[in-house]
Amino acid sequence: MSATLLDLAKSFIDGKISAPAFSDIYIDLWRMERDSGAIQNDEPHLSECLSSIFCAADMYCADDEAREEYEFNDVQLKNEILSIIDRCL
Repeated sequence: MSATLLDLAKSFIDGKISAPAFSDIYIDLWRMERDSGAIQNDEPHLSECLSSIFCAADMYCADDEAREEYEFNDVQLKNEILSIIDRCL
């Protein structure tokens, strides 16, 4: 499933999926992988990358009015995911 998570992140970076959809889907898939134990089969470096993407997705808030200072908007989320992928790959 890790390939699916990474492909999802790349699809978001490429503009194929919106920030709200990416955040929701990524968080759900990552939690399913974690809960099933499949995440333990990943290389440590990949697992760290995917966990960092999870944290960024979790810090996303689509609502401009409700967003806290530490939360990401669409552009900030995209930039953060791109930065994580660049560091990891």
